[in-house]
Amino acid sequence: MTTFSGRIAVVTGATSGIGRELAIALGKRGDRVVGIGRNPARLQSLREDLGPGHFVLGLDVASEADMIELSEFLKTLGKVNLLIASAVLGRVGGESSLPPRARDLPLSDWQTMVDVNLHGVFLANQAVLPLMRQAEDGDIVNIGSAITPHGQKGQALALAYSATKFALTAYGHALAEEMSAEGIRVRTILPGTVDTPLIAGTALGASFGGSISPKNFATALLGLIDLGQDIWVPDPHILPSPRSLSGAGT
Repeated sequence: MTTFSGRIAVVTGATSGIGRELAIALGKRGDRVVGIGRNPARLQSLREDLGPGHFVLGLDVASEADMIELSEFLKTLGKVNLLIASAVLGRVGGESSLPPRARDLPLSDWQTMVDVNLHGVFLANQAVLPLMRQAEDGDIVNIGSAITPHGQKGQALALAYSATKFALTAYGHALAEEMSAEGIRVRTILPGTVDTPLIAGTALGASFGGSISPKNFATALLGLIDLGQDIWVPDPHILPSPRSLSGAGT
């Protein structure tokens, strides 16, 4: 039986990839997890894996009404110690489809990715801030992207993804500046390729020389958070250890 620590951790995008691994890791260490997702089957799977004492909510981060609902739910718990905003879209139209070039990108696809990758992070952050400000303490971790092995550079065939991740970094800087005086730590984490459904069947890991396992990424991120209030690591890049590129393709 899990012994709970008393911490409340909210994870968006908790039904797949990075978010799911983080939600499970947080549950194992004793946090009460509030997992957010949209897919009913994946929500049920997460509920079963987390077990009793946790909360799994079918909410859309891109919906203002849903994030207000999340805020009201958190008020019934009385506090929130940690938010990990990991809900993300890599592209619209299915991960098996070839991403369109800029000239062919429909406005609707652009808007959908902005709604999830940028507005969704803003709304999720807004949902937890009232309780964190009241407590004068809390951690907000927004999952950005290294985009390339050489830092945040625009990537061909990833127009909307690159734009939203660049904007998310700037947003995180501004929010961190505002919230630091109130005891709230805001971090933007910039991972390289993590072995998740987002990159499955693609060549996105090739330029990084490999990918990170979701479990190892979760371990690294939670360790970074646990460094506490006296250590600050701005915009940390968490990248895979490159395999020998000389053997690539053999």
